[in-house]
Amino acid sequence: MYLDLTDILRAPGTSVQKPIDTAPASLDDIELKAPLEGWVKATNARQNVVISGEASTTIVQECGRCLEAFDQPIEVTLEAVAPVSFFLSRLNGTVESDEHEMQNELTADELAALFDAHTLDVFELIRQAIVLQTPIAPLCSPDCPGLPEAANFQEERDERWGALANWQRAAPGDSDASIDNRN
Repeated sequence: MYLDLTDILRAPGTSVQKPIDTAPASLDDIELKAPLEGWVKATNARQNVVISGEASTTIVQECGRCLEAFDQPIEVTLEAVAPVSFFLSRLNGTVESDEHEMQNELTADELAALFDAHTLDVFELIRQAIVLQTPIAPLCSPDCPGLPEAANFQEERDERWGALANWQRAAPGDSDASIDNRN
């Protein structure tokens, strides 16, 4: 899904809004289980094109404890800012200066992933928002017990550490386990 920015690039202060309503699919490595719904808005703020919006869907995640796949509803906020000069330089075939890259949060390569000439790749923006806004270690439920093998795990004792284990269990006043305090 693409959003045409031609009209707003010509007139500062204008904006265009488009609804997002697509069937479940996949966004590269992210599998969607429910329709993707929301909206995206692009505004020409004189020097920058400001992208905002919201989207909601259900994605397939892997639990961080039991490693089972589960469906997780998610709502993401869409945000991006690109200088108007980025679009003009791409249309004219010129290279944007490094000074502009330093003033903006996104580099020219990152902007090129979202924008192609005068269009915004809305699915790429949503994919990036999902990656950034999902938990690092999602859980299928708060009381997930983890891997089934972990409950039956028995640590093997290494007899070489036996003396240290005995020292730790010894009473504080025991002469074998106490540390000689010399002054």
